[in-house]
Amino acid sequence: MSDLATLRKAGLHVAETAAPVLGFTLVYGATSRLPLALSAGLCMAALVAVYRLRQARTVWPAVGGFGLTAGAAAITALSGDATNFFLPVLLLRATVVLVTPLMLLLRWPPIGLAAGVLTGRGLTWRRCPMRLRGYVVANLVWVAAEGALVANQARLYLADRALAMGAFKLLVEVPVHVLLAVVMWAVYRRITQRPCDCAQHEGVAR
Repeated sequence: MSDLATLRKAGLHVAETAAPVLGFTLVYGATSRLPLALSAGLCMAALVAVYRLRQARTVWPAVGGFGLTAGAAAITALSGDATNFFLPVLLLRATVVLVTPLMLLLRWPPIGLAAGVLTGRGLTWRRCPMRLRGYVVANLVWVAAEGALVANQARLYLADRALAMGAFKLLVEVPVHVLLAVVMWAVYRRITQRPCDCAQHEGVAR
């Protein structure tokens, strides 16, 4: 799979993860009825799961994505607080942001791991110092931007502003994540534009 195809998959993933938030936010903003909004969010998550399965992907992204939304809906229903719909994903993202610097120090950039899964190359990129460096630098760009986004969502959560969290996700985070994918791809390509010394390894050559 080419790097451009990986970029397209990353953009599609951003859209898929935003779909349940779109359903929840629009319905809650229009009706202020939490059960109806949760139903809309779950329906969107189910549609995404079905789409992922129909695209012949592995079952785990479909099950995991729907399970995360279902867990968020359960927490929200039990608490009666609409902001809790965003809590599981917020905690997950915050954990990734906090763990990423350590993983970079250990030369295990999370973006490289994700790219290995998306492309089916596994960990072969770690055999090439040039590609490893490309993923590390691209990951530094990501963690700086993602840290700022997570901090803002945490501020809105503590202020109990559910609709603002949904609007920020859809109007700010989605465009920023798409832009980040393009920027990280450009940074990675810039660093790895020369022929890789480890090109003889299967899955490492561009």
